[in-house]
Amino acid sequence: MKKRSLLYRIITCIVAGLVTAALWLLIGRGADNPLFPKSIIFTLVGISLSGIVIFPFVWQYLQKSNAGAADKIQAWLYAIIRYAVALDISIFGWKKFFHLQFIVADNISSLPMNQQSGEVLTWFYFGHSHAFGCIVASLQILGGAMLLFRKTWLPGAIILFTLMLNIMSVDIFYQMNAGALSQSVIMTIGLVFLILIDYDRLAEFFFKTQSNILSVSTVKLSTKTILRIAGVVLPVLYTWYQATH
Repeated sequence: MKKRSLLYRIITCIVAGLVTAALWLLIGRGADNPLFPKSIIFTLVGISLSGIVIFPFVWQYLQKSNAGAADKIQAWLYAIIRYAVALDISIFGWKKFFHLQFIVADNISSLPMNQQSGEVLTWFYFGHSHAFGCIVASLQILGGAMLLFRKTWLPGAIILFTLMLNIMSVDIFYQMNAGALSQSVIMTIGLVFLILIDYDRLAEFFFKTQSNILSVSTVKLSTKTILRIAGVVLPVLYTWYQATH
């Protein structure tokens, strides 16, 4: 594998520690479960977070003394990030199918809208359409499953990133609870990290691969430039006219 700097190792371990800690906290959330008591959950969270401090330097040491072992650590950390993100997001997907999300109690939903919090309004709005919730859940579960396979993890990460970026924005701007916000932020960071692993392949695909869209060679470049500017300006002018008349 490509030789990595200490900074890259630290970032990798931070991401791995955060996504695994977030997964354990998600599993331990809610009702008391004899299979996952809080003592075990917090121990696992502590182990995940302590790895952020220890593993970069173990990895750095092995890179100098045993390159093969260092490569295995890198491969394991990548796998941990993929699986933790996949499981976490998939759990949220299945929660929607089992009516554990987008549910608002009747005594709260019956209150006037101006008395509701942003979180309640958001859940009530998204819960209005069960079909929409199922579509979001299906994308979460499908994307999570795609992360588990080497041939499909990159498109899975891209699908989940677009979805999680939207969810994270809703969590931020509609004042969702700290737990939901931290989950969405950490999972989005994990997905960005995974996508950037194959940055060179994505750059080749988006910016260097020849497009199949044919160019209109009979139109001058100056005319194309004017048309492109018009494509940006005209919608603004049209909307401004509607707003002022």
